[in-house]
Amino acid sequence: MENCTVCPFIRYWYLVLAVIVVIWAGNKFFQSKKTPIAQDIAGVEDLTSANFAQTIASGITLVDFWASWCGPCKRQLPIIAETVSSLPSGVRISKVNVDEASDLAQQFKVQSVPTWVIFKDGKEIARVNGVQSRDNLLNLAKME
Repeated sequence: MENCTVCPFIRYWYLVLAVIVVIWAGNKFFQSKKTPIAQDIAGVEDLTSANFAQTIASGITLVDFWASWCGPCKRQLPIIAETVSSLPSGVRISKVNVDEASDLAQQFKVQSVPTWVIFKDGKEIARVNGVQSRDNLLNLAKME
């Protein structure tokens, strides 16, 4: 048994398993950092207190109140990216990061994220909570 080449690996199997787990966890961590952010989506504007009123002043604007730490908000991003090109003329999607623009979140009484607030010519006409499908977003864009 002293010349067995497998025995040292069997004796330290837990170290091999630990290395595999560390590699897997590191890979998951770095993949989560690659989640697209609002700035990565063409045609989607990040709103702040400075540009909010001007942006929603005319036409229909679907405003997504979100947070970078929110799992459902991250799941919403690819759906937004897919929907932007299909929006009717004059309709736009914008995003408000509730951590960076907490004053807007308080002003519009956003209590959970994601929350979608739909504005027409500066006035709120609808509100929905949670992740919205592409079809739901397109239906919201057609609201009068």
